[in-house]
Amino acid sequence: MTDRRGEIAAELEKGLAETVAFFKSLRPVELRTQVYQDGAQWTVQQVLAHFAAIERSMHRLFANILAGGPGAPPDFDFERYNRSQTGKYAGLTLDELIERFTAVRQETIRIVREMQEEDLDREGLHAFHGHGRLDRFIRWAYEHVRLHEEDIRRRLGK
Repeated sequence: MTDRRGEIAAELEKGLAETVAFFKSLRPVELRTQVYQDGAQWTVQQVLAHFAAIERSMHRLFANILAGGPGAPPDFDFERYNRSQTGKYAGLTLDELIERFTAVRQETIRIVREMQEEDLDREGLHAFHGHGRLDRFIRWAYEHVRLHEEDIRRRLGK
């Protein structure tokens, strides 16, 4: 039998180290580069703020599903949430954003490690993915970051 919790926690830890190293490697001009031309139109640094905000919100989703709840409210507007949350981090430095993201990711890892293996099979609603299992929603935490980092690398030509 596999230890999914251990595998997920290891991927979360690996992703944390990779993300911190990546953002610390960027020059100030790169951090100010606009990544997206439509929608949120975030800069590289704002994408890091997005990571901290969205993953923190996922903790509430995980807690709800673990408590037997339905997950996200069916009318939750994740696009609106994304637009409103990143601005709350506008005054933070890169180091402060890295600290926030690190703390949030460490909390995600703690949540996973404290679950029972069977908790990963609990089902609920995710605002982006729809109905599914908790293990899928937790894996999205590191997959989501990797997708945005790929966008940043393409934009910066790295």
